[in-house]
Amino acid sequence: MKKFFIVLFTLLLAAPLFSQVKFGIKAGVSTDFPYSSQELIGDGVDLVLEDLENAQWGFQGGAFLRAAFGGFYVQPELLIATATNTLTLEGTIDGQPFNEVLDQKFTKLNIPVMLGFKLAFLRIHAGPAASILFSDPEELTDVKATYNKATFGYQAGVGFDLFERLTFDIRYEGNLSKFGEEVEIMGETFTFDDRSSSLILHLGFMF
Repeated sequence: MKKFFIVLFTLLLAAPLFSQVKFGIKAGVSTDFPYSSQELIGDGVDLVLEDLENAQWGFQGGAFLRAAFGGFYVQPELLIATATNTLTLEGTIDGQPFNEVLDQKFTKLNIPVMLGFKLAFLRIHAGPAASILFSDPEELTDVKATYNKATFGYQAGVGFDLFERLTFDIRYEGNLSKFGEEVEIMGETFTFDDRSSSLILHLGFMF
């Protein structure tokens, strides 16, 4: 993660050296794709942890810088993002049926750094993306999930510009590090691996 921020800081310092630099603001939505279900089996606990099937949309908004050079461009972004992580726990605890929905909301700072080029009217881009969790979600009575404060992944997608001002982007985001680490149920701790991927849609305006 430290290397990521060093690279980001270096790019920002070098921005004036590029032939064309533009600043902009953007906003959009994102939705997570569910990951595979996991079994949690322990002393008196036999549960299945999985995502709900229906996709839930979150909001993203912030600022970006685009620096162009020799037909390529680099675009670091700072985005405030909201997301809802809805999991279900179903099975038995001490032989009794158990069914719980973990509906937890997050606010994060997303920092993607996109490297791209133009092909006809399309922009094609990809790059690393860091995410910093501002605060832990509200805990439930019987279930407590633990999440990483910072994660690292990647984004890739396409976009296009209109009138040299409006920008449209669609991206896929994948995670290289775990977002969810462990879940505590009735005093017993289980590890779990939450690496859900996302579809992101952005609309922006460049100055």
